[in-house]
Amino acid sequence: MEDFITSIQDLMIGLFAGMSGLAIGLVGLAAGLLALLVVYFIRIHIAYRMAVNRHRDPLGWALLSFFVSPLLTWIILLIAGDAR
Repeated sequence: MEDFITSIQDLMIGLFAGMSGLAIGLVGLAAGLLALLVVYFIRIHIAYRMAVNRHRDPLGWALLSFFVSPLLTWIILLIAGDAR
């Protein structure tokens, strides 16, 4: 296991060897923002699937989730229930 960790450390040192501290920070910031964006779109997709399962307009609920809040949209969909 130590060999694996050492090889990962060597890889990271090699990747960032020529970069300044600012550049490394910017790469980390970009990666963090990308991760947050992916999580946000996963939450919107969950609202979309909830709307489909409740026989409601999925595009409208996904847009509401995008512009308002995915969590609030989930709560409203749970309270509204099935459209049939």
